[in-house]
Amino acid sequence: MVSLNWAFFQESLSRRFIFITLLLLIAVQAISFSLVNLTVDKHVREEIRQSLEVSKRVWNQLLAQSNSMLQESAEVLASDFGFRSAVATQDQSTIASALLNNAQRINASIAILIDTNWQLKAASSEAVLLDDPSVYKEIIQRFDKQKPFQLMMYNGKPTQFVLAPVHAPRVIGYVLLGFDIDQERILQASQLAGIEIALLSSSTGAKTINVVASSEAIADYFRSQNSSMAQDDHSLQDIVINQEVFISGVISEQTSTQHWVHVVFLESLPKASEKFNQLSTQYLTVSGVGIIFFTLAIFALSHRTIKPLITLTEATTELEKGNFSSEIEGTDRLDEIGQLARGFDKMRTSIEDQRETITQLAYFDPLTRLPNRLNFKQKLSEAIASNTLKQISVITLNLDRFKQVNDVLGYEVGDRVLKTVAKRLSDTAHTRPAITAHVSGDEFSVMLETSHQTPFEAAQQLKHCLDDAFEIEGTHIDLSVSIGIASWPKDATDPDALIHASQIAMYAAKSKKEQIVVYSQALVTAAPQNLSLLSELRRAVRENELRVFLQAKVETKSSLVAAAEALIRWQHPSKGMIAPYQFVPFAEQTGFVREITKWVIREVVSQWHNVQPLQGQMVISINLSTWDLMTGQLPAFLDSQLNEFKVPAEGICLEITESAIMEDPKVAQQTLNELADMGFHLSIDDFGTGYSSLGYLKQLPVNELKVDKSFVLNMIENNNDRIIVSSTIELAHNLGLRVVAEGVETRELLDALAVLQCDEAQGYYINKPMPMEEFVAWRDQWCAQHT
Repeated sequence: MVSLNWAFFQESLSRRFIFITLLLLIAVQAISFSLVNLTVDKHVREEIRQSLEVSKRVWNQLLAQSNSMLQESAEVLASDFGFRSAVATQDQSTIASALLNNAQRINASIAILIDTNWQLKAASSEAVLLDDPSVYKEIIQRFDKQKPFQLMMYNGKPTQFVLAPVHAPRVIGYVLLGFDIDQERILQASQLAGIEIALLSSSTGAKTINVVASSEAIADYFRSQNSSMAQDDHSLQDIVINQEVFISGVISEQTSTQHWVHVVFLESLPKASEKFNQLSTQYLTVSGVGIIFFTLAIFALSHRTIKPLITLTEATTELEKGNFSSEIEGTDRLDEIGQLARGFDKMRTSIEDQRETITQLAYFDPLTRLPNRLNFKQKLSEAIASNTLKQISVITLNLDRFKQVNDVLGYEVGDRVLKTVAKRLSDTAHTRPAITAHVSGDEFSVMLETSHQTPFEAAQQLKHCLDDAFEIEGTHIDLSVSIGIASWPKDATDPDALIHASQIAMYAAKSKKEQIVVYSQALVTAAPQNLSLLSELRRAVRENELRVFLQAKVETKSSLVAAAEALIRWQHPSKGMIAPYQFVPFAEQTGFVREITKWVIREVVSQWHNVQPLQGQMVISINLSTWDLMTGQLPAFLDSQLNEFKVPAEGICLEITESAIMEDPKVAQQTLNELADMGFHLSIDDFGTGYSSLGYLKQLPVNELKVDKSFVLNMIENNNDRIIVSSTIELAHNLGLRVVAEGVETRELLDALAVLQCDEAQGYYINKPMPMEEFVAWRDQWCAQHT
């Protein structure tokens, strides 16, 4: 229950504020009231103490006054001539009559005559004569000069005695008068002092206290107490009688060796406090009214203080929902709440600005200001969800050789080209209408809902808008574009698949050197196989499933085997031998070709000595990809392998395609220079199919050119191909380069190349690619036949 109650306060700052404030106020009031009560109690007790002291003095004064009266009566009797004569003559009847008359006159309880030997001679009552004389002797002996009277127990009652000598003229006896202290005298003293007075007696060894005189309630209390009684005249005690607290003081007097007389003075503490109770009541009333008014004030203050916080909480809820338009209330206040409200309002506007900025960054390309890939996909999803009749097409455009613009002219020029492309595409596409997006570095996508115009026609217009050269800082830049088209719902049923289909078509256009390609299922027939191909290639490298086959390069003049090219094959455990065209393109696309190249290098270098002829040296060529040239790690890896297997760098030729070099000419040239410095032979593979020229190649540290087989295969029948091959050989020789012709499949081609002074030939006429151990046997046989 406590936890639930506390949870009730934890849920609200206002409740905690009011509860804690009121709790502190009540605690302060309670402490103040307690201190006041303690002070009042102390003051009342002090007044009672003083009152009891006064009462004691009054009691003593009453006894003294009574003693004066009694002493005077005793002295009058003792000085009476007739009484003295009767004592002198021992006239018992006269003495007894005088004692009785005098006792009755002054209301004495006892009157006796004692001789000088303390013997009882006469008394006011015959019963007294029967008493033990020693009692009176003890009474008389207690008198001294300092105290003219004695308070002693007589016949079970406290009795005040006075003693007067009888002179004739010498002392011939003593008159002893005793006066009982009864209920009447106690009530008289109580009324005079204004307090309760109890007269008690006790005896040594007795278990109870005898109540001589007091009110009934007080008498019952003392009758129930033990006989022990405080005998300190200055001590005060609290006693409870009928649930009423009394403060008591006592006067105790030992009347004999066995008896005590106690005069107890009692004053009621509640009655003494009555005059202060009104003050306490007034204090409580004022405190209660003050707490009520304070509570109301706290509620009002809490409302004024907490309500703005509640408003701020509601405002934060609105901010959480994304509503940044509502202004924060309380910004006009001058206190801390106003400062907090103004801070919240500034935060709101700042978040709104940041949100707009983040939204702009999240959904728009910061360079071109066009929608980005995420925005384009979202709009495409909305269009597909709301479109049930029309066809939706996605056109993906990729700028060809844009990387060269960045490398040659710099990224700033490249950015300006992208901005210009974005503007041209937007201006052209918006006439349809359509949505144009910049989805990656050199890639743009256009979404259009086809109506009167086919997607292919729209793609042609987009291509034409980019035909004109871009003029940036006085430089004219010509760029071509590869375009892929995919349509919903024909080619794909969801946005991701539709975008992916258009990209597949775009990559097909780029690889086929076509400008526009429309998506078809034939473009992705190998896609299911490619899903697991990468993991299988990793396993192939790890489990040594790859194989190195060698194909000879022979000198056209002597027909001797001068070199061999290492070609990769894959011995799949379940699919058998897999040709390179089935996995090498995929490896190049994913970058895994780097691991394959490393495996081939290590395999060739480790077997290099095993395939060398008995005389001379046979160079083995290894193909490199674009990835190998770009990483910068190739030279170090080659050096480590050569050192491990003690193979000279001159025994290895590295073949690089034109396209690999032109991907990033600057980095490629840097890597080739480093490899040339290490002593490797360098060869340009598939020359004539790329974008390079002999003018550019002369800047590279290459040793040979390999003429692509597309020019060699038909050079006997096609004069143009023959001219190209002849010109290439002549120009290469002029540059000091050796020439290797690929695709030699007949004796006529080999003889024709010899006539054109081609240095080496390679092809199926000479030998098919074969495993290393078979190649060695074939080479020995070939050399034996052609020597």
